[in-house]
Amino acid sequence: MYMHRISIYPNADKVPEVRAMVTERVKARQSGGLRVALAELVAGTDAPQFTVSVLWNDLAAFEARRKSDQADADFQKFVAKLSTSIRRPSDIDILEVLLPMPS
Repeated sequence: MYMHRISIYPNADKVPEVRAMVTERVKARQSGGLRVALAELVAGTDAPQFTVSVLWNDLAAFEARRKSDQADADFQKFVAKLSTSIRRPSDIDILEVLLPMPS
């Protein structure tokens, strides 16, 4: 299993707007069956920060979604709008999950 993690760093004056945009996107992806979560860093040197985490069974599934997003005009509009409200580029990580959290 793999985790795709995107860390988003909103401008201080755009936190509510970015929170709303990302929350809406995550909820839409959840309703489409994607295993995705949203977290907010509330204390620390990088706060404010939002982290979107997606679980994938394999890297082929991740790659298929990545290609789909690249061809999706709505997703590209979302990324373009988000990019005007962040203070630095997003960090993107792919992690191999060795021991998943128990349910």
